[in-house]
Amino acid sequence: MKITVLASGSKGNATYIETAQTKLLIDAGISHRQLRSKLLENNIHLTTLDAVFISHEHTDHTKGLVNILKQTQATLYTTEKTYVHLVSKTTYDLADAPFVPVHPDQPLRIHDLTIDAIRISHDAVDTLGFIVYNGHKKLVHMTDIGYLPVEDYPKIENAETYVFESNYDVSLLFSSNRPYYLKRRIDSIKGHLSNADSAYHLSRIIGHKTRRIILAHPSEECNTERHALETIKEVFTSYDIDPTNYEIIVAQQHRPTKVYEI
Repeated sequence: MKITVLASGSKGNATYIETAQTKLLIDAGISHRQLRSKLLENNIHLTTLDAVFISHEHTDHTKGLVNILKQTQATLYTTEKTYVHLVSKTTYDLADAPFVPVHPDQPLRIHDLTIDAIRISHDAVDTLGFIVYNGHKKLVHMTDIGYLPVEDYPKIENAETYVFESNYDVSLLFSSNRPYYLKRRIDSIKGHLSNADSAYHLSRIIGHKTRRIILAHPSEECNTERHALETIKEVFTSYDIDPTNYEIIVAQQHRPTKVYEI
């Protein structure tokens, strides 16, 4: 299983996953042209796409959806609530797109991949995180997390690779020029995970199989790569976890990560 995070942040999100039999996208917050261009940066020529999984309806995860579905004939996977919202509350025309509803705890099989979903606390109608299995290999993809209960840990623990939100540094957020209501929304249980909260959760769920952590959805205004990396290293060390045992990457808004093999 191969993965590249094509774009990550408030201006657009998309992650590409490929196996011998399957090609899928998690979130479609970039255009079809950008999708193809970013894949070409890693020498991937997109000819077919089997599926697009949408975590929630916010535009930074969906603004390229309609065109990508039209250009690739991929099947759309998301919850019924999210689908109804996209159809009824936006101008998105999804009438011709094949659609399969996603139900948490009811895994879906697409060729050689199994995709399970988990609900996430966020200010959207029905936000999802995804657990992707290819044989015994496991990828956890979770962004836009306001609150993560410990009851969810067993499902997401000990993955080979995590794409996991690390959105903001608390000091940078509250010293920014953003309106106070927005700061409170971001810092709420329906908002996003701070670097410190992200690092704490990761310290609890990583296991002996874990090799790679991709810190995702970083704020351009209220976070930096240095802040995110320093925080996770500090938190891991405080829990007697050696951060050098893991490849830790901060995804970017405008540049895709390299292609990682799981």
